[in-house]
Amino acid sequence: MTTKPETSQGASWGFAPRARNELVELWRRVLFNVENAPACPCHGIVAGRLDPDAIETNMLAPLRTQYRDGGLSDLADFIDRRMRKSPFAGMRQPFEQWLAGISASPLEPDAKARLQDDLRAALNYHAEAQAEFVCE
Repeated sequence: MTTKPETSQGASWGFAPRARNELVELWRRVLFNVENAPACPCHGIVAGRLDPDAIETNMLAPLRTQYRDGGLSDLADFIDRRMRKSPFAGMRQPFEQWLAGISASPLEPDAKARLQDDLRAALNYHAEAQAEFVCE
């Protein structure tokens, strides 16, 4: 009895899907929700135009203050470096890439876990569809 060699019915295009990162997925949900929300200049949306930097700053600034006030200078400095990113085109690292790189950062494991938990909470808040829109 002879056996037939196994053949693959699929095509290989030479690429593999990116590894999923929960913080990146939450950021994408934040952007989707904001892009589909009414205009609100105080939250970074002017006349239907999204300003991701304003949303990012609104999430990171309170965390930086919380860490600084709590004596967690390594976390405060890590966020401060992100917030001082270059304003010149091509010089800044996209927020998605920064979020994905936290796990490979030089922070201590406890600090990484704290930062990821705090960012997860902030991103979840912004990613959830709000029941009522209020521009302050």
